[in-house]
Amino acid sequence: MRRVNTLGAMIVAVSSLSASSAAAHPIHTTLTAIRAERGEITLTVRTFADDFSASVATLAGKKPPADWSVQDPDVARYLSTHVRVLDASGKALPLRSCGIRRDRDLYWVCVRVEGATDVRGLRAENSMLTERHADQVNIVQVNVGGTRKTLLFTKQTRAQPLSE
Repeated sequence: MRRVNTLGAMIVAVSSLSASSAAAHPIHTTLTAIRAERGEITLTVRTFADDFSASVATLAGKKPPADWSVQDPDVARYLSTHVRVLDASGKALPLRSCGIRRDRDLYWVCVRVEGATDVRGLRAENSMLTERHADQVNIVQVNVGGTRKTLLFTKQTRAQPLSE
């Protein structure tokens, strides 16, 4: 009998939701991929547009938009509050935008870590949407030189190391 990788199955299920089923998405999750290559550390976040736009707007002191749109400066402020990469001393490293793309009911947000070329000694935090959903789970997949590591973040989770 074949064993099913529960986390892998959950990621596939969440990633493959259609526009119609995602409108009422019962799973509150984001998926972040962290890659370290060519001397850069890049984070790509996949998040549902409705929850993300509402949280971004709320933090910016705005009414959540009916069309789920977001403004780049508001996204930058939201991410700097909820997604952090910390150096060995616990100082948050600056994140620089490398783009945001909307694909129907999803946003794909890209940021690069300024001043870091290697994940050794770095820790990550991801509290995205935990202010909106008590059951929010943020999955972070770290890929460094072909070695993969998966981190899970909830409202109570503290910073976790990106490498062993």
